[in-house]
Amino acid sequence: MSLAGLDVGTSTCKGLLFSAGGRRLAAAHVEYPLSFPQVGWVELDADLVWQAVQTILGRLAHRAAEIGDPLRAVAFSASGDEAVPVDTTGRVLDSCIMSMDSRTADLVAWWDSEIGGERVHELTGLPLAPNWPLLRLMWLRSHKPQVFSAASQMLCWEDLMLARLTGQAVTDHSLASRTMAFDIRRREWSKEILDRALIPSTMFPRSVPPGTVVGEVSAAKAGQLGLNRGVLVVAGGFDQAMAALGAGLLTPGDAVVGTGTWEALTVLTPSPTVTPLLRAGGYSCGCYVAGDAYYCMATNPGGGSVLRWFRDTFGQQEVETARQGGTDAFDILLRQLPDGPTGMLVLPHFEGSYTPWMDPGSAGAIVGLRLSTTKAGFVKALLEGITFELMENITRMQAAGVAVGELRATGGGARSPVWLQLKADITGRRVTGVAMEEAGCVAAACLAGVGAGVFRSIEEALARFVRIAEIYEPRPEVHEAYLGLFARYRGFYQAVRPLVAGR
Repeated sequence: MSLAGLDVGTSTCKGLLFSAGGRRLAAAHVEYPLSFPQVGWVELDADLVWQAVQTILGRLAHRAAEIGDPLRAVAFSASGDEAVPVDTTGRVLDSCIMSMDSRTADLVAWWDSEIGGERVHELTGLPLAPNWPLLRLMWLRSHKPQVFSAASQMLCWEDLMLARLTGQAVTDHSLASRTMAFDIRRREWSKEILDRALIPSTMFPRSVPPGTVVGEVSAAKAGQLGLNRGVLVVAGGFDQAMAALGAGLLTPGDAVVGTGTWEALTVLTPSPTVTPLLRAGGYSCGCYVAGDAYYCMATNPGGGSVLRWFRDTFGQQEVETARQGGTDAFDILLRQLPDGPTGMLVLPHFEGSYTPWMDPGSAGAIVGLRLSTTKAGFVKALLEGITFELMENITRMQAAGVAVGELRATGGGARSPVWLQLKADITGRRVTGVAMEEAGCVAAACLAGVGAGVFRSIEEALARFVRIAEIYEPRPEVHEAYLGLFARYRGFYQAVRPLVAGR
C-alpha cells in the first residue's frame, strides 16, 4: 500500500507518493497565482487551491494504480497563517487573505490596548501581528458583514481540504496554534481570547493531534478523483513544523533551517517558549507535530527570494546558459563563489523584516562595493547577508533560553553545497542535509502511515523515510573570520533604517 503527502503552499501545491518502505514512487505539483486587489492586500482564490489538490491527488492515485500499489492514506502539510470563511455547506465565501497582507494592522493596536501583547503571547505563543486568521475574521465582521454573517466556520488550508475530502471539518493542534485563537498549553481553543474577540469557539473546527485519522475519502469524491475506496485522510500540520519533522527532528534542541522563497528557522523545545525577549523579537511558538513537544520559529522573507531577484535582474547570461545546457541558473551562479568573507555587508530586507527586527518597512542595503567586486563576489555577499540574519536569530534565541543544536537543512537552498558550507562557517554549527527533498510532503506521508497503522510510531516512519545526506562542519579559521564581519552586521540595520524611513 502507498502513502501520499501533500504540501499546500502560498503559490504551489506539491505532492509525493511513497511506498510503505519509504521509496518515492511519484511526484506532482501545481502552481496558482496570488492577486493584489490594492496596495497592501494579497489574496488567493481558495477554489484554485482546491483544484490543485484534486489534480495532484488524481495524478498520484493514477500512478499508484499503474504500479499496483493502491493508495492507503493521505495527509497534508499546509501554510499556517491563512484561513477562509465557509458557510454551512462548506462553500468558500471570500478570497483567502494571505499572510503578507497588511489590512488588519489596526487590529493589532486594538488587541495591544485591550489585552496586551504579553498576554496574547503567553496564551497563544504568537506575537501580536496582522497576519493571524482570528484578526482576518474580525476584519470581515467590520468590513464585509455579509460574509461574516453567512460564515459558519473559519478554515485553514488543511481544514478545508479535510472537509472536502471527508465531509468533516477538522484541524490539528499545530495549525490551530497559528490562528491566535488557540491556547497552546491546554491545546484547545482559548475562551479568554475568543470572548474578547466576540467570536464563538464554534467558528473554528475541532482540533486533534497530528497523525489522527479524520475519516475516509467519501465515495463520491473517491470516484471523481480515481481513488480506490477506503483511502484514509489523516491530520497533518503546519508546514514549517512539518518540514522539521520531515528532516527527522524529534528532540528538544533539534533545529531545521528551511530555505525557500523565505528562510525559516524552527527549533524544538520541551515547553512553550514565550519569554519577553522572544516576544520583542517576534518569535512564535506553537504545538509541534509529534508528541508533546513545541517549537520556536524565526522567519526571514529575504531568503531565496533575494537570490532569485539577483538571477532575474542580473543573471540573464546564466539563465540562457542553463536553458541551452539543461541545467539550473542558480547552480551556475553559485558554482565559482570566492572562499572566505567578502568584506561586504548586505541587509537582506528586500521585502521588509520579520524576526528579529519586526519591521516591514525596512529595505535592503549593500555596502562595501568596490571596482574590484565581481559578480561572483556580489552573489556571495547576498548569501552572507541572508546567513547573518540566520545567525542573528540563533543568537537571540539562545539569549532567551532556547537551546539551538546542529542545523538540518531543507528547501531549495539545501541543494547548494556552497550555501550549506557557508551556513556552517558563519553559525559555527554542523549543518546536515537530508537525502529526500520536499520535507513537508515526507512528514505528511509519515503521519499518514502512522494514522493508517502502517507504522507503529512516528519514530519507525522516520527511520524508513529520512536519510542524512552530506554533513558540513564549520571550518574554525573561516568561522573566526566571519565573527568579525558578523559583529559589524549586528549594527547594520540600526545604521541603515533611518535612511529608508518614510520611503
